[in-house]
Amino acid sequence: MTGRDKVLNVLLYCNRPAENQNAGTVVDHIDAFSKYSRNNILVWSSLSGLPDQATMDGIDCIVIHYTLSLLYENYIPRESFQRIRDFKGPKVLFIQDEYRRVNYVCEKIREIGIDAIFSCAPPEIAPKIYHSIGKHTKIFNTLTGYVPENLISFKPSPMLDRKIDVGYRARKCAYFLGRKSYEKYEIGNRFLNRVRGTDLRCDISSQEKDRIYGSKWIDFIASCKTTLGTESGASLIDFTGRVEYELNRWQAFHPFASFDQVPSKFLEEDGKIDLQVISPRCFEAAAIGTVMVMYPGEYSGLLKAGLHYIPLEKDFSNFEDVLGKIKDNNYLEEIAYNARIDLIEESRFSFKRFIMNFDEQILDLILSKNWEPVGQTAVLVKKGNDLKNLKRSSFSRLKDQIHLWRRFIWKHLPQWFKFFLSVTVLRKWVYFHLFR
Repeated sequence: MTGRDKVLNVLLYCNRPAENQNAGTVVDHIDAFSKYSRNNILVWSSLSGLPDQATMDGIDCIVIHYTLSLLYENYIPRESFQRIRDFKGPKVLFIQDEYRRVNYVCEKIREIGIDAIFSCAPPEIAPKIYHSIGKHTKIFNTLTGYVPENLISFKPSPMLDRKIDVGYRARKCAYFLGRKSYEKYEIGNRFLNRVRGTDLRCDISSQEKDRIYGSKWIDFIASCKTTLGTESGASLIDFTGRVEYELNRWQAFHPFASFDQVPSKFLEEDGKIDLQVISPRCFEAAAIGTVMVMYPGEYSGLLKAGLHYIPLEKDFSNFEDVLGKIKDNNYLEEIAYNARIDLIEESRFSFKRFIMNFDEQILDLILSKNWEPVGQTAVLVKKGNDLKNLKRSSFSRLKDQIHLWRRFIWKHLPQWFKFFLSVTVLRKWVYFHLFR
């Protein structure tokens, strides 16, 4: 077997959500590894730590998924953190939300000995974020999401058969993420205000109770002629975490204030490093044939205004023109066709292609470290690439269930109350990096 033919035993360490409790792109991202990789993939979804040492002895490479945060020990227990640090093979980190407490995350990356980071930040931005991790760690560019196979073969319904003219869902983000992140909420809110009195059929909401997940989300988007959108990311990179704390504290005591009312002293870094990329929703909309109406932006260099989406100026100065285009079914069919051809048809951005590239990048990492693969072991050969059924302890499953309930309760609390709790009674737990 030559070096390029080696089959590796890869542990994908993650926190796989139930399909009806999170965005489908998260589940698709996790499942893509075992579905498409030529390597042996052990998907280990747990908040109670790594599998037993007998299993770990058969692992060539550890991949930490972005569903496990390095910010809190309730994601990766200290004992497992130490075991990862002591692991001799390559260690890979997929990371999102790269704008929060950057210095602390980089400290953990150095401590744990990560060999490669798959970053969503644009190639020109990533070095500015991770400048402190050292030359030992490679940075690979990746997207926040890709196109699942079922959407590549999706047959979009004609515009005439769609019941909703404009559909959209977005949370109101915390202000410490900066102006660009606030725009996700702003575009929907302002659009609703402008369409009052028109005959446009809209289903737009930022309320938690109106969130849609799993297959129901796909059905919703498929019933819409158009959907709103902005770039994904943040325009404020918070290296110390101090901005997050100070702004959340301000919001806790100004619960009804708009972003424009935030004191300028909190936003001095806003826009200095702009981490903006294409959203997985863009791929979903393109595959389903739903036309995107979005603020102009780079969109990772993949979308062009007027060709793949309808540009809506941030000041809404071209709103009447956009309104006319939304009512023109022939024009919508043309834009939808362009987006599907360029983003979907050639499968350039499919999960399958993503995993093919991942396999090659990981193999290069293995070869550069002169790591000799351990070969097929009993636990990894037993079920080939389908290893999700490796049993976890009752305690592990219980801990995961408690975490789910805690997240559910937290998610449904009023935002102002969450801010208040986080900066008062929970301050030393939530912002431990500032008070350790």
